[in-house]
Formats: sequence, structure tokens, C-alpha cells
Amino acid sequence: MSIWIVDDETNLAGGLKKAFEKKGYSVKCIPTIHELQEALNTEIPSLVFLDQCLPDGNGLDMLPIILKIAPRCRVVMMTAFGDSSLVVRAIRQGAYNYLDKPFPLDAAMNMVTRAFESIRLQNQAEVMMADESNLLLGSSPAMEKVSETLSKLAPYQDVTVLLTGESGTGKEVAARMIHRASNCQGEFVAVNCSAIPEALLEAELFGYAKGAYTGADSNKPGLIEVADKGTLFLDEIGDLPLSLQTKLFRFIDQRTIRPLGSTKEKKISLKLICATCLDLEKKVREESFRKDLYFRISVIPIKLPPLRERGKDILELASYFLGDCSKRMNRPLPELTEEVQEVFLSYPWPGNVRELRNMIERILILRSQADSLVRLADLPMEMLDAHPVGLVPESRVVAPGASLNDTIDRVERELITAALAKCGGNRTQAAAELGISRFSLIRRMQRHGLE
Repeated sequence: MSIWIVDDETNLAGGLKKAFEKKGYSVKCIPTIHELQEALNTEIPSLVFLDQCLPDGNGLDMLPIILKIAPRCRVVMMTAFGDSSLVVRAIRQGAYNYLDKPFPLDAAMNMVTRAFESIRLQNQAEVMMADESNLLLGSSPAMEKVSETLSKLAPYQDVTVLLTGESGTGKEVAARMIHRASNCQGEFVAVNCSAIPEALLEAELFGYAKGAYTGADSNKPGLIEVADKGTLFLDEIGDLPLSLQTKLFRFIDQRTIRPLGSTKEKKISLKLICATCLDLEKKVREESFRKDLYFRISVIPIKLPPLRERGKDILELASYFLGDCSKRMNRPLPELTEEVQEVFLSYPWPGNVRELRNMIERILILRSQADSLVRLADLPMEMLDAHPVGLVPESRVVAPGASLNDTIDRVERELITAALAKCGGNRTQAAAELGISRFSLIRRMQRHGLE
């Protein structure tokens, strides 16, 4: 865990540095915004004590920049002005907390303890959520084939796997399933290749030796080395810069790494699992992805099917998420009506499993808690309205003295009644007559008391 103290007051910064180092933390003092920007090009801090008033500008302006580069970083603002509006602005922009100068050393120490505990809990929560093997549940032939392939990979250590599929299909979940089934001695290390700035990615992956560049005060193992004897998961591999693709290819081919600034190579043994939602073959043709690297990472390709192609797996997953979310919210477990199940099975789910999970949570929060069923009225309109309602003829909307909303409700009710009468009560035909989906028609009938 690294701590940066961004303050031009040398006595304060030096005192904090000495106190934090006694506790075993790695500490760096930075006096200006310019030097902070340079440091962010080579390292990612865990905790930053950021002074508001710096010689070359307002420290608060750097807050969003720090959090964009290091989203997990905790930033504590320091100010000598006691400006409450500044504190509010800092918290709204993502600051973890603040300290009014002068402050006792104990206050800073407590802040460090709480900040690192916050990071630990966040990491733990993400691991627990991602480790749910049930997120890949499903009895469809497509998912049974995926599960069978994943189980076959468990006994092999130095294996390379490529997971493909649309966003939200569960690629990281599949990677963690492979890791768990392998009983690896090492850790599961996930890296999002599109989230880390290109200038930092090489150092993050391969590490660096002390003195490799300005600011490299000590040896730092890369994430590949951290994953030794375990699993390295490279998400969004299609976004890996070309400059690093050659070095990654060499690692996969030789299973050795050489940290930046080092002359010694280290042997690494791990499962390498790459994932992407992009068409890598197309990127190879466009020469934005190395052909040799593509063939090297796709030794065992596994495609995760989109949710819309998994049939009744949708209802199995919906049931699981209903139970999980109800338990977390301490609420009774509701059931889906047959109409809602039909909507779920026909909806295209562009966001896949992730969208389904979010949709279930949204429904549980907004629905009436007194009802034991999830009904069409609880679903968002975008799930039901496949087609817009046609324009209402002018002669039908003339209603002197009535409000616009009352007029629209009256005309809609009349149109629905007329369509149902014309189609002999057949809802599917009536919906087609009105230019809307059958589910949208049912929901509108419920609203007008026609069901």
C-alpha cells in the first residue's frame, strides 16, 4: 500500500512521511501539481493526502484526474481555510474524506487505517460477487457445453484460454470458475487492459526494478509475477496496445518475464485467460492486433452465448437473482407472473446477464411490497413497447374542458376497447391492430381496468 503526500509544506509532509513509514507504508512526498502529474504517469497510489493550496494551482482540480487514473485510490483533501463549500465540492467529486489544518497526527493515522480498510472491503465485496458460480447456471445445451469445457481445463496449469462473447455474458465469472476448479496455489489476478493508461500498463504487467526510471524507488513485482502459480485474467485483450502485444507474445511463448530496468528473467507458471467482446479476427485483418498473438491466446477458444439464445436459462437466472436480491434487501421473495415470464423470454437482453441482474434489482426496489407477484405493471415500458402507438385522429381528441392527460387516457381506452371488439377479444390481433406489443396492450388494459 503506497501513500502520497502532496503538500509544499516540508515540515508537515516530512513528519507524516516519517510516521507512516514507521507503520510499514511506502510513502512519497510531492510538493507541486506538476510533479504529481509526472508521478501519475509512472505509478498508481493507494492513498493520497492532497493539499488544496499548492504553489502551481488548486489541488482540488487534480482530484478527478487522480480518480480517473486510479479509481480505487482514496484521496483525503487537506485545507487550512475551513471552507465548508470546498469540502462539499471535494466529497461530491469523489474525495474519500478531508482534514482541516492543523490536525493531530492521530487524525491522519486514523484516516489511513480507515481508508485502507475501505479498500480492503471493496476488494473483498467484488471478489465475493464475482465468485458466485451460480451466475453461470443454466441447463440450455449451449451452457452445458460451456460448463463441460471449463471443467476439462482444471487439471492443466500452463494453459491459455480465450473467452469471447458480448458484454455481460459472464466472461470473468467463467474465468474465476476455471481458477477455482483448478485448486491453484496462486492468486486470481484480473487486469482490464482498457482501464489502465498505456503509459502504466507495461509497468503494471511486468513490474520494474529499482532505478528503472525516475520515481522507481524500489523493486515492484508486476501483476504477471503476482499471478505466479495461479491465474492471470486479461480482460478486454482486444484493447491491448500494439506496443505491448509483442512483449506479451514473448511471455506466452517463453513463460518468462523481465521487469523494466532488470537484466534477469523470471520463470512464471500460470493459467492465462484472455477475454474480449471484440472481433479479434477483424482486428487482425485491420492490423490492429498481432496475428501471431491471436493464434497464441486462442489455443482453447470458448464462446459464451448471449442471453437471448439461452432459452429458459433466462427464467433460471431471474429466479436466482430474485432470491439473491430479496435476501440482500431483507424482503419477501416474489414470483413472476406468466405474462412477465413471457416478456423475459421474448426480450432481446442487449446487456445480457448483467442487464437481467440489474433489471431484477430495479424491479424489486420500485415495485409494491404488498404484492407477492411481479406483474407487467412492475416492468419498465422499454421492455414492453416494441412499437410506438399510432397518431390519434384529430376528431377523437376534441374534448372541451378536459385536461390533456384525461383526453389521452380516454382516447387510449376507446382505441383499445374498439380494437378488442374488432378482433373478437384476441389480444395478439388487437395489439397488432394498434401497432404495439401484446405485453404493452395487457399493461395498458390493466391500467384502464379492462382486464
